[in-house]
Amino acid sequence: MSQPKISVIIPVYNSEKYLKRCLDSVIYQTFKDLEIILIDDGSKDGSARICEEYKKMDNRIVLLRQPNRGQGFARNNGLKMATGMYISFVDSDDYIKLDMYEKLLGAIESTGAETCLFGFHRVNDGEIKHTRTNDISGTFKGREALDKIFLNILGTEPSCYNDFRISWHSPCLSLFSLGLIQEHNISFPSEGDFVGYKEDSLFNLDYYSHALNVTVLNEAFYYYCLNPNTTTTKYNENRFTLEVGLHKEMLRRTAEYIKDEDLFVRAEERLNRTFLAAVRNCVMHISAFFSYKDGRQRIKDMCNDPALQDVLSRYPWKKNPFKYRLFNYGFTKHMPGFLYYLGKLKKK
Repeated sequence: MSQPKISVIIPVYNSEKYLKRCLDSVIYQTFKDLEIILIDDGSKDGSARICEEYKKMDNRIVLLRQPNRGQGFARNNGLKMATGMYISFVDSDDYIKLDMYEKLLGAIESTGAETCLFGFHRVNDGEIKHTRTNDISGTFKGREALDKIFLNILGTEPSCYNDFRISWHSPCLSLFSLGLIQEHNISFPSEGDFVGYKEDSLFNLDYYSHALNVTVLNEAFYYYCLNPNTTTTKYNENRFTLEVGLHKEMLRRTAEYIKDEDLFVRAEERLNRTFLAAVRNCVMHISAFFSYKDGRQRIKDMCNDPALQDVLSRYPWKKNPFKYRLFNYGFTKHMPGFLYYLGKLKKK
């Protein structure tokens, strides 16, 4: 088979219930020039059987079975196997619009871009609950790509109403250049080092610090399905500690990539806002899982953390929208009881 235009990498782990829906949405794409790489990450249910079944049905499918090492490791193995000009990631419990690759490749070819960003639908019990598209659209090159794409990948400026302008959280929301990934040796870190899906943040930071020709579509093609068994729906005792570690690592890498002092100052400010948003989410999770007594103590420990207080002392959080200023005020004044109930209200 000649070199495919797009390599689709799908890590598979115990997703028997959703896997056929995912694979059907890929193999029946209106754009056919695909290489479909399935990485069975040590599944213990019927996922392996379904992968084998589809491999026999479609000669574009390549299958690798590996011991369970996590999604990041599986994606890295997929990148090593990929031969396409572009890379797409799809999670095995999600699915995509049938004309997604036709539209994305069309946008790349018509603009001369090397990368394409797009939006998503959030689905629960088969029903679309929320659609998130990008607040900016168009094609951005050179310094403009750093200003409009890279900085917005990190977060937003203090006065912005939302924490993000770009639906970047998952690599599933980009069509990447394999050449750029290989040139800069970009890969996923171990997901055990960070909070669940947050290893995606580092991959995107590494990639978009080098991507200087990006087109953004203000359209949703990806269907992100809420799954009660995923790590994002379970309580993680170490979540706050991991968020602190992730923030420090993202600052370190940003300093490594960005030598322009003004650009770095703006990047650090946006990373600080994103970190404070992550800490708010920690409070909401604590409020959802624990009683007032236990939750209050956990939030108190967070408020006393020097990394959080350092960010609050340097970040102009009073410029944030009111709904976020309330949390930042509670963190600054060490008010765990207030934050516990604020978390319950925000979660609702």
